[in-house]
Amino acid sequence: MNIEKIYTYIDKNRDSHFQKLRKMLLQPSVSPQNIGIRECAELLARMYEELECETEIFETEGNPVVYGKYDCGAEKTLLSYFMYDTQPYDEPGWTHPPMEAVLAPLELPSGSVTALFNRGADNTKGPMMTFLNALESVQKTEGALPFNVLLVAEGEEELGSPHLPDFVRAKKEELKNADACIFPFFMQDTKGKVELYLGVKGIIYFELECSGKTWGRGPTEFGIHGANKAWVDSPAWRLIHALSTFTREDGNTVTVDHFYEDVAAPSLEDEELIKNLVKTFDPEPFKQTAKVEKFIVNEKDPEKLIRKLLYTSNLNINGIWGGYTGEGSKTLLPHKVTAKIDIRLVPNQERDKMLPLIREHLDRKGYTDIQLRVIDEGYNWSKVSVREPVVQAMIRTCRSFGYEPEIWPHLAGSAPFYLFSEVLNIPYVMGALGHGARAHSPDEYIVYEGNGKVLGLDGAQKSMVAFLDEWLKG
Repeated sequence: MNIEKIYTYIDKNRDSHFQKLRKMLLQPSVSPQNIGIRECAELLARMYEELECETEIFETEGNPVVYGKYDCGAEKTLLSYFMYDTQPYDEPGWTHPPMEAVLAPLELPSGSVTALFNRGADNTKGPMMTFLNALESVQKTEGALPFNVLLVAEGEEELGSPHLPDFVRAKKEELKNADACIFPFFMQDTKGKVELYLGVKGIIYFELECSGKTWGRGPTEFGIHGANKAWVDSPAWRLIHALSTFTREDGNTVTVDHFYEDVAAPSLEDEELIKNLVKTFDPEPFKQTAKVEKFIVNEKDPEKLIRKLLYTSNLNINGIWGGYTGEGSKTLLPHKVTAKIDIRLVPNQERDKMLPLIREHLDRKGYTDIQLRVIDEGYNWSKVSVREPVVQAMIRTCRSFGYEPEIWPHLAGSAPFYLFSEVLNIPYVMGALGHGARAHSPDEYIVYEGNGKVLGLDGAQKSMVAFLDEWLKG
């Protein structure tokens, strides 16, 4: 590929590329609230068609998968996985409107940048459009793509990808012919350092509900006057006491029997990566963007901190509600209280083993009445080797831009990558230069205009083009 000519095309078309990104961001696609999903799928399908892809909106029992095929008869085929759904954007704390794609100055430790604020900007419409704009740039400059492409965008990643396996099973014969998979993902932190992750943790998401009706004590149909707590039991207190049995007093060590039983020690390759990570690891960018002051373990011991993040499976309470939570006072004894919980899984834990352990724990502690409902079935953990050619292509790309990537054994977050590594047996890589942050939080953003250390969107697109070239040559 004529890289310099493609870069020139990106420079000349920065406004049209930005407008495509903005159009995608302004289209809501909130899967937990079923807002704008169909409209976003149709918009993405039209964008595939503009890339001369054979396009299909693949219907599932949930949200559709938008599938695109570009077959030019080339020797190599690249599968790209996206998510077009987002988290809700109605939480408090936004200083910029969450759905207006606002450009505004932002001070980072690396210097001043112009950021683009919007729900889904970082997770992951921004990276997705970076990849699609890179494909367009190659196509328009070269006349055609020099490789085949399979584009897979799901609309339920924020729900645990419950129907993506159905799509993979239906299209397995086509998908398994891909040589590699890429998940577009901005790798730079606030200081410009590049972090390359080789995998993800697994996840399962569920609810626990305590109600007077199932318990046989407390209010059974509706909340009653709070003064009645003197002689009526509280489902709220019962759930709180049940939750307290899941961990030690610090809330960090899970006490469910056999919870950590299958946790594997880091591999020899992981140990080598950890040894190198310790030399460059810096927790400050995370603390600044997440507004966190302290970690569970002493951050002066970077190796201990890294191991805690990567190799600890955890049980997290996402939210608890019941009774009166509005402004002012209302004395109420709730009849029902619910908690949302997720478990993150590390190698070699299996998703399907975890909920039976939770159920057995509750029953053994005497909480047989507390209901357990699966919200997201989630997915298992997944990892690839740093030696995979597609990973090496991304490493060479970073170095060609002057960055030495910090390579992590896996991410602390989760994604359905096991479908590629385990079901399709396809190696994958996450990447693109550029920076974004505050996914799932107020003021989610990506950098639009960089500062020489952190690349803006033009630089991100160029890095994607460079990766495609390195992958082709490798």
